Amino acid sequence: MDSPPSLLDPLLAVAVFAFIGAIAVVSIGGYMRRPHDLAQVNASTILGRGIRGWYFENLVPFEEFCVRWKIDPAYLSYAQLLGSLLVAVCYAKGMLTTAGWLLLFTGTLDIVDGRVARRTNGESARGAFLDSVIDRYSDASAYLGLAVFFRDTWVLWAVLFGLIGGLIVSYARARGEGLGTHCHVGLLQRPERYVILGFGTIFGSLVEHLTGPWLPGQHYSLVIFTIVFLAVLVNFTAVQRVVHIWRALGEEAGA
Repeated sequence: MDSPPSLLDPLLAVAVFAFIGAIAVVSIGGYMRRPHDLAQVNASTILGRGIRGWYFENLVPFEEFCVRWKIDPAYLSYAQLLGSLLVAVCYAKGMLTTAGWLLLFTGTLDIVDGRVARRTNGESARGAFLDSVIDRYSDASAYLGLAVFFRDTWVLWAVLFGLIGGLIVSYARARGEGLGTHCHVGLLQRPERYVILGFGTIFGSLVEHLTGPWLPGQHYSLVIFTIVFLAVLVNFTAVQRVVHIWRALGEEAGA
């Protein structure tokens, strides 16, 4: 006789949802009630200046620690690379919650290394090149892990579509700037991709635990939606950048 489904997983999932929600409401709410100068904070359609400013403020203690202990920004980049490899392994093994948090952590390291380099006068051409190379590996590693996990389903094609789009987004900017055209346009920048995929897989995994007793089996509906949504938006961003650079180069040629 089958044992009744356990309600422990749904209760734990609800507790985690409540904890994340409470932290977000209290922390972001407190930040928004205080005056801030956000003129120097870059905004995007998805992550506005307020959210970015709040996140940067929370990074200050970590940033101060790195500056105080004179941690080389390159070490943070290496840590990002190692974390990205762990992200790929966790996604491949179906450890979606762990992979999601690790992905957000590696994205944070990508932000902190640049901020530390600027504060310690550690910026250099070699450092910028290393950072760009590691960023490409970091972008691809999450998709690689998801491709392994969904290798026997149609979702694999959505993962590969997202991977290609992410590569084109990065390449279009690099090639455009190599031709003398600045390109910071696009709906989905790298931070947005980290946030969407990271939280999408975290919450998707929690939903599986929440619905497990009533919907047996693993459906990963929210995770799949996140992957498809991300794949569409990242390729839309790639088209945005290609069109922007194409027009800018045409204007320069006609000038």
